[in-house]
Amino acid sequence: MKKGQQTKERIINVARTLFATKGFDMTRTNEIASACNVSEATIYKYFDSKKDLLLATITPNEKEESEDGTSHLSTDDLVENHVTTMIKKILENKEQFSILFRETQFDQDISKQYVDQIFKPNARHFEIQKRIDSGEIQYISDIILFNVGIISFTLALSTHYEIHQQKKEPYFTSERIKSIAQLLVYGIHGKQNHT
Repeated sequence: MKKGQQTKERIINVARTLFATKGFDMTRTNEIASACNVSEATIYKYFDSKKDLLLATITPNEKEESEDGTSHLSTDDLVENHVTTMIKKILENKEQFSILFRETQFDQDISKQYVDQIFKPNARHFEIQKRIDSGEIQYISDIILFNVGIISFTLALSTHYEIHQQKKEPYFTSERIKSIAQLLVYGIHGKQNHT
């Protein structure tokens, strides 16, 4: 990677962390520049505006998702798989989702990107929507609203753990993610009460 590209990436990464922790309005470009050991003019060499920099910070890193068919999965397994995949994506991109979640209410461009991120069509989304439309899934009426709920729940749980628990071991183990997914899908009563 060339030096200019490295500088740009460093600016994006530092800005992302500051925007996620302090908010867009409370973060000044001179603060970002200082944390990157560059001049404020250097930021504007790579970005036309502070908002342009904000937009560069919010795209989550995407892992290639398998496009294997999901029609063979039971409804419970399909929805649980969706929730588990969403939780992992949110945790892997916590800063991006924190910024998207916080700033969407203030900016139409951010709001559009937020909706694009929570409903990036894939085989799983199409299969869930098909089952909603057919009446097979009755406990989800709107896939976008369901995804917003997953995002807000995951961010709130993660933030609470970071603030209040102060433990070194990771909270979101594979077993705990599965347990959280089951709670979101099946509620307090558990899987055996839902068919």
